[in-house]
Amino acid sequence: MDTSGLKALVIDLDGTVYRGTTLIPGADEAISTLFEAYDLYFLTNNSTRSRKEFLHRLSELGISCAEQQLITSGYAAAKYIHDRYPERRVYVIGEQGLVDELREQHLTICEEDCDCVLVGLDKAFSYSKLHNALQFILQGAVFIATNTDPFLVTSTGIKPGAGAIVAAIETASGKHPIVTGKPSSFMRALILTMVNVQPHEILIVGDNLATDIRMGIEGGMKTALVLTGAATERDIASLAIRPEIVVDSLAELPQALRSLHTVK
Repeated sequence: MDTSGLKALVIDLDGTVYRGTTLIPGADEAISTLFEAYDLYFLTNNSTRSRKEFLHRLSELGISCAEQQLITSGYAAAKYIHDRYPERRVYVIGEQGLVDELREQHLTICEEDCDCVLVGLDKAFSYSKLHNALQFILQGAVFIATNTDPFLVTSTGIKPGAGAIVAAIETASGKHPIVTGKPSSFMRALILTMVNVQPHEILIVGDNLATDIRMGIEGGMKTALVLTGAATERDIASLAIRPEIVVDSLAELPQALRSLHTVK
């Protein structure tokens, strides 16, 4: 891989920078080093927190960045609805961070007469919420999902992801959602808009072959896989998704990029 034209890195958070509340060893130092050579952005499919909350979490871990450097599936969903369905009344299955992103876009959140259903990770998901979403969708509401990740990696192990909730609503309604998070075309377009460079000048860094790496490859971006989250070396061998760089952790990425640049 030729790194000479590389201008920006888009780095996944969960499983790449941290697991749950625990910083992956050396990730903060690696980010500090990478900041000296590239424009850095951070990306997550986790919609439970707003971008402001993610800023605070990163700050607690010793990582400083601006809100404009954060791209979340919650922000992407709010942007999508704002751009395409600005007058819709949105029924939200999700947590406060997702609600906050919708309010930032001045969207109307509702509990009745809703014509848009937005689904993200919701640890208080219930049969009642499933029933409400089903009724709105059957009545013609637009069905949007922040992401369809089946699970998420936390400091205490693997837990169900937003995709498990989305699948329940999809099964009940028979309708497929519009997905705005990784690896959707909308998220790829949003990254290009925010980063404002050509696709081949971007390196996507993440722990998930099916979302991070797939999105990068399909978008014409360069890709780097870290083995601190969802994917293992065995997964690389078994799946037809091939990242250009594989490192044990984010801590090794600066040296890997330096080595590639030296070789070229």
